[in-house]
Amino acid sequence: MNNAKTIYKKYKNYMYYSLIILLLLSTVTYAATSDQAADPFDFNEKVEASTLRLAAGGTKSSADQSDTSSDRDEEASPQKEEPSNTDTPIETESPSDRQKPSSEKPAADNMPGTSSDAKPSPDKPKPDAQKDIEIVEVADQQNRYFTTNITHNETVTEPLYSVTINHLDESLTVEETNVTLNGKRMSDFKGDITLAEGANTIEFRITYKQSDKKQLRVSQAYTVTLNSDDVVITTELKDQTVIDETLTFTARATLGDKPVKLQVFIHKQELKPLAGNTYKAQLVEGENTIKLIAQHSGKQAAQQYTVNYEKENSTIALETDLKDQRANSEEFSFYAQASAGEVDVPLKITVNDQTVSPSDGMNYAVQLINGTNIIELTGQYKDERIERQYTISFKDPNVNEKPQTDPDAPKLVTDLKPNSTVKGDIKTINVWPVTASGERIRGKNVLVQVNGQGVPFTWDDSAKTSYKLTLQTGQNNISIKIWDDEGRTLTENFTITSVAPEEDGIIGQVTISLEASVLGIPYLIKPTKMDIHQGERGSYILDQFLRNHGFDYGKTGNLDRNFYLRDVSKPGMLDNVAIPDDLWELVVKYSTTANRDAYSPDSLSEFDFANGSGWMYNVNGDFPNYGFSDAYFLDGDVVRVRYTLNFGNDIKGNEGAGGDTGDNWVQER
Repeated sequence: MNNAKTIYKKYKNYMYYSLIILLLLSTVTYAATSDQAADPFDFNEKVEASTLRLAAGGTKSSADQSDTSSDRDEEASPQKEEPSNTDTPIETESPSDRQKPSSEKPAADNMPGTSSDAKPSPDKPKPDAQKDIEIVEVADQQNRYFTTNITHNETVTEPLYSVTINHLDESLTVEETNVTLNGKRMSDFKGDITLAEGANTIEFRITYKQSDKKQLRVSQAYTVTLNSDDVVITTELKDQTVIDETLTFTARATLGDKPVKLQVFIHKQELKPLAGNTYKAQLVEGENTIKLIAQHSGKQAAQQYTVNYEKENSTIALETDLKDQRANSEEFSFYAQASAGEVDVPLKITVNDQTVSPSDGMNYAVQLINGTNIIELTGQYKDERIERQYTISFKDPNVNEKPQTDPDAPKLVTDLKPNSTVKGDIKTINVWPVTASGERIRGKNVLVQVNGQGVPFTWDDSAKTSYKLTLQTGQNNISIKIWDDEGRTLTENFTITSVAPEEDGIIGQVTISLEASVLGIPYLIKPTKMDIHQGERGSYILDQFLRNHGFDYGKTGNLDRNFYLRDVSKPGMLDNVAIPDDLWELVVKYSTTANRDAYSPDSLSEFDFANGSGWMYNVNGDFPNYGFSDAYFLDGDVVRVRYTLNFGNDIKGNEGAGGDTGDNWVQER
């Protein structure tokens, strides 16, 4: 015992210092291997998220595609599940629904490239999707999370200012929206803002919840000037250089809420409006000076712009007898063809927004409507594009005694057919309203009613506005009212008869297919008829369709909300990939990343092959701007779930779909 005490006394200092050294080493080791504490949130931080939205619902893309859903309160689940559904409304962007890849727009939920949790296949590396997105706080920069209808630095003449917010990323859930006007928070913001005279600063701060439960805050500010005391001229004219010899623009003058007569001059000659506030100027080579002058009650405003016309050195030659003219009959004929050297250039021709085909080679025979008819010609050869528009006026002598339609009134196009009959109590419709000058009218200026009850839109983007109509058995009265910013209105009424389903609840059959024609595989699943039950969402039908054919799939969202089809899988499904060489050249040219070997033979997912790839869908040839979970199919519908390599451009996925992701390529695959 004494020896132990002696040893302890002799070495106690060494033991004490050794213990201290051991504690210090432990502390250093723990600090080196531990995760760094999260920094407090900073609006300049970068967050991990995807800038692309892919199919499960239609563009942009991008940009424009998107765009606001009336159903946004449920969180989308980004985790991959056993065959569930993949539907995402697109505004921009989602390929299975509109399912369309989003170039930036946006959209649209029907676009490829929008899922935030896409992972490379285990077999081969995939192109990396852009992961870091800066929070945008400057109003003149692109905001990838939300847009508004505000034009930064615009001047208005009325204090009441209506604002809409379009959320672009359906994988995010809106938790809080804060709006400040001139530094003061608006506690009761419901869409209308009362501006003060002079410059006004409007700032939006929106808090989103991400799929990993973390919060993301995005802010953006705008300046809007109210000038109700002076004459104000509003126009999209600017000093610019153009290659088209004609220039179409809008211009108007107001004093407060009153319109003021506007005079427009070019080459010192007064230019009269085509209709309403729309003008068409014939330019000369070189500089063209356009002056706008308005005066009222001793107050005057004037603006001047220089437009430089440089004649285009185009290889595309257009032959047509079309011109702005009056027609004497509703039966109207013309010819049109385009060529580049000895190569024929395909033309797309629309009459009043409806595509027409030639009756014989280059000859067309169409039927005009009473009033103004717009004929548009577009064609593309390599990197060159030609666009022409002609106005054909026709006055039907048989309707002289009827009240004349206001030529400045807005126009409505819809896929809702009058006096139609549907099985079941749900029907989805699209509307394409525009002003007399052809400018898009957004959902805030559209009122849809079913039997006197208002219906909120399902989706609203730069292409069209979509609605889900809930019908009663028997006859239903549908009213669609649209109005422009100057208060001109148009109302159209429809009658729809709803037929109740049988006792089994089946209201018909839909034909659905799974296609990868861009990969040289026409059908992964050939067209198959599926029963439709009363009130059944398209996401449930897709889920059953894939399961019945032995496919698993990954998704974001769920079968009832924000469903986005991210990928499908089955052993050996891509054993025979054969992408056409000419198509791959375009994919490489228009993609940020492209790798012909970046895929797994057992699955097909967004971001395979290229950054703009993914799943989209169309219904009867139209790519919806909403996802599968917002789709309700009708008896006889044909649904094609299609894979795209570049935001739908290769499968005509940008024609009529939301997202503004770009132009379709000439040849559909």
